[in-house]
Amino acid sequence: MPFRLAKCDFGTAHNRGRAMIDTIHPDDRHAFSTPLMQMYHDRKRVFVDQLGWRLKTPGSWLELDDYDNDAAVYLMARDAADGSHRGSVRLLPTTGAHLMEGVFADLCAEGPVRGETIWEISRLVASVNGQAGSRLLRVHRLLALGLVEFAVLNRIDSYVLVAESQRVPALLSVGWRVTPLCLPTEYEGETIEALQIHIEADTLARMRTRLGLHTPVLTLSAADLARAA
Repeated sequence: MPFRLAKCDFGTAHNRGRAMIDTIHPDDRHAFSTPLMQMYHDRKRVFVDQLGWRLKTPGSWLELDDYDNDAAVYLMARDAADGSHRGSVRLLPTTGAHLMEGVFADLCAEGPVRGETIWEISRLVASVNGQAGSRLLRVHRLLALGLVEFAVLNRIDSYVLVAESQRVPALLSVGWRVTPLCLPTEYEGETIEALQIHIEADTLARMRTRLGLHTPVLTLSAADLARAA
């Protein structure tokens, strides 16, 4: 059963202004319209222009797909000075439509992993606008901790995702437990894998120690705090 943190464990850092990752639920998107547009633009620049993914964005300066829907939640790192997009990740409940069910349904021999306490991670991206390698690494670490905090608040005990095999070592390096759901598989010129990230009783504390980030990173709404009560 997933562990929970007391309300004060999340609220203290937020009240002191130290939180660094925004949780954007569907009802919140109007308040984040500018950074969300920047996020879609950064996704196009990274996934289509740089990595050459064949996505449904010919001629567009934005990258969106069918899974940027009313169920999607985004965790977003924003610049402290101007509020612009610095990095983000998309989360979807596996009880509804998601990539591993719709696009990668044949990847796992026993079919996609689903459940009320299992969510999918996709479209992890960081802005390339003048960010040095150390800053990009910090954004990735903040997002990883944000994912664990979000899991705790929402009683999520694991995440599933599809990743290029070359990125798996970086995924493992943050300190959470990851298990493969399939063998490495060729897909459109890339070797990819389906993975499951487990959120356990000591995951957050272990990752905070490993990454050297000891205070909460999520900015919390009243609804988020109510979940932790």
